[in-house]
Amino acid sequence: MTTQQERLRQTETVIIEALLKIGKTKPLSQISISDISRASGINRGTFYLHYLDKNDLINQITTRLVNQIQTILDNEMSGAMNYRYFSADEPYPVIQHLIDVVADNKLLLRFLLGPNGDSEFYLTITKKLQKAILQELKRVKGTNSFRPDVPSKYAIRLITNVILTIITTWIEVPDNLSKEAVCQLIMKALYLSPYNMLGINNK
Repeated sequence: MTTQQERLRQTETVIIEALLKIGKTKPLSQISISDISRASGINRGTFYLHYLDKNDLINQITTRLVNQIQTILDNEMSGAMNYRYFSADEPYPVIQHLIDVVADNKLLLRFLLGPNGDSEFYLTITKKLQKAILQELKRVKGTNSFRPDVPSKYAIRLITNVILTIITTWIEVPDNLSKEAVCQLIMKALYLSPYNMLGINNK
């Protein structure tokens, strides 16, 4: 027998699936409760039993994802700057767990991080990732400064952009790249210079 809690979860899943379906062709800012109701087959009254409004729907979705990511960053960043992982051809545990979350929410993240999604969500994730990197850098070095010849504000953006660009490319492009392959790609991108990636032998 289906419990009340299970029915609530099923309804919320249908609502989110409708949001993603509409979001393929319509920006989030233009999506209405009526759009979601029509696409989901759920009336407005039922929608309001679950969410106060569209903003509450998006806030609950993004808060859940942000909390998952924050928990991983809080618990897994230690050791995330140890070269032995790259030497052993192993990804950092924090990278593995972040990619697990991305894989579990691929369609949702494709919408949120896409052109029709929520730009604030991308900024929130970027800031949390940057903060975690700077905190771990300070723990390892005693300071959160980078190389003296690379301004810190550029260095931190380069590092986070490497990670997030690979993730957003993976969820946008249906190339069937495995989670393991994405983790390895992030590790290579963090340790290899753009010149190395060109595959040119410097003789």
